[in-house]
Amino acid sequence: MKTICFFIYDLRIGGAEKVVVYLANYFSEQNKEVILLTVADNNDFDLSHIINPKIKVMSLNKRRFRNVLPALIRFIKSEDIDCFISSVWPLTIVSSFILLFSRKVKLVFLEHCALSQEFKDRSYLFKIFQNISISIFYKLPHHVVTVSEGVKEALIAMGVKRSKIETIYNPLPLLEEGELKKIEKTTEITKWISSKDKKIISVGQLKKEKNFCNLVKAISFFKKNYSYKLKVIILGDGTERASIESTIKKEGLEETIYLAGWVKDPIPFLKESDLFVLSSDFEGFGVVITEALSVGVNVVSTDCPSGPREILNNGEFGYLCETGSPEDLAKSIKKALDKPINKEKLISRSKDFSLEIIGMRYQELIENL
Repeated sequence: MKTICFFIYDLRIGGAEKVVVYLANYFSEQNKEVILLTVADNNDFDLSHIINPKIKVMSLNKRRFRNVLPALIRFIKSEDIDCFISSVWPLTIVSSFILLFSRKVKLVFLEHCALSQEFKDRSYLFKIFQNISISIFYKLPHHVVTVSEGVKEALIAMGVKRSKIETIYNPLPLLEEGELKKIEKTTEITKWISSKDKKIISVGQLKKEKNFCNLVKAISFFKKNYSYKLKVIILGDGTERASIESTIKKEGLEETIYLAGWVKDPIPFLKESDLFVLSSDFEGFGVVITEALSVGVNVVSTDCPSGPREILNNGEFGYLCETGSPEDLAKSIKKALDKPINKEKLISRSKDFSLEIIGMRYQELIENL
């Protein structure tokens, strides 16, 4: 295999996007020709700093999903691709059609989400269409990769053969150490950094399934029942920001919880914190958990399907709590502050997700297609 193409909707920074960039960088360093292909030309990554300059970054420049297939067919006809790795339904479905136009290409689907959870609020007809599309089109790729066992089992429940799927966890790259002095300090960031209270951090897109309101309510419960003084910072932006701000105000936590917006690199903030908290209703994997572990920060996570339990090995490397329960989340935060897990143990666990180890798994997979 010489030329590998990674296909994803865009390069706005999120868990799936980070993983694709890390893997592209890995294969580029292995002297493979690598193409990063996107549907839309949105890019939050610093091309010169994060994406290896040897990688060819291309876009179909499409906004409407119905226009993707013709452009993708033109692309596959014009490029000499050996392996095409397509991320996340429904792009995976569209990618199936490239097999009609290239005899040599090896097609791999990379699924980051437990789809039954991701789209649980959609209509009954939508779910029927999704199930049918997966049961039919997920027979076509040469292999399917899932980022956790939970995502794997969700696909199997939707009709994908177990023998077709392999779980490969998301990689954690060796990033350059960031420095807080290089980051513009907003009022919220300055208050959090300078506080003598226990510093809690949460990171993610401000969207419904991340359930940051659950975290806000948990902090409210915590303040009423425990003696620790807390300062909480939430890094990220998204459609739920107004709802989260409203909940913070309702609970009277304006001087306790700060919404600091999106940052390029959460690692410097994680290093300053006493505890990382993930309050999601569901996660395919949870890259930010491994980022926290990599700098020895203790983790509290909702026991949501599917990745967090696997990363934390059923609670050995962090604290798990009930999904959607502010009280249980608050109790787990108290346990983590009372009895933190050894820093070196957490750092050692993060090495299981190193780019070197995970990249080798992908390399072996591609070589055996």
